[in-house]
Amino acid sequence: MPRKKVTKAAALAAGKKYLDQEGLAHLVQKNDARYVHQEEGKGLSQNDFTDEYKKIVDDLNYKPIAIDSFANNKNTVEIGSTVTDVTLTWAYNKKPKSAKLDNEVLDVNLTTKTLAGQSIKTNKTWTLSATDERDKTVTKTTAVTFLNGVYWGVAENTLNPDTGFVLKLTKGLQANKAKTFTVTASEGQHIYYALPTRYGEVTFNVGGFDGGFTKVKTIEFTNASGHTESYDIYKSDNENLGKQTVVCK
Repeated sequence: MPRKKVTKAAALAAGKKYLDQEGLAHLVQKNDARYVHQEEGKGLSQNDFTDEYKKIVDDLNYKPIAIDSFANNKNTVEIGSTVTDVTLTWAYNKKPKSAKLDNEVLDVNLTTKTLAGQSIKTNKTWTLSATDERDKTVTKTTAVTFLNGVYWGVAENTLNPDTGFVLKLTKGLQANKAKTFTVTASEGQHIYYALPTRYGEVTFNVGGFDGGFTKVKTIEFTNASGHTESYDIYKSDNENLGKQTVVCK
């Protein structure tokens, strides 16, 4: 039998620098199973993809669940009052697979819920949780917070400011002493600022100048919702200051 002539190409193949015919066929067959196939006369469909590529496509299209907003219609209320009903509203970036309000399972189509017959007298927080098709869970909270007010305005000079006097001033519910307000004090009128003693001593700036106010009295003040606590009352040293912006710190 004549010996086969060893060609340069065969020698290279033997050194595994090039694929031989059998190896090339195997490679084509292996890759052929991985790529997208399109039947003649039709567009590609999901069935034209292998599981591996379906997963890649799914990963590219996946958008994690998010709670875009979660709020209530009360937010801040005066200490001493009672919240008997509250409406919660929320929004998702997509429909979740499951959702809960605290420990209560929610219909995933719901985006609002009214809680009636409540008797909320102290700070209350609700937690909304949502889980998507990949079991990613996110949470968001909303709360009702009870605060007392700070009061400001103008009035004639009085030696005995009391609860009734403070209640006639303008009220703002807040948790600290900082406030900026603008009022106009006419002849015979002083500027007043009253706030819970627990908020601390107040410093004032009027028209760019520090000072100009004195604490004139500390009283046991009862707010419009029936809560009583110690209040400090400050008064401008001068009357008839005209229109002024007062910065309280």
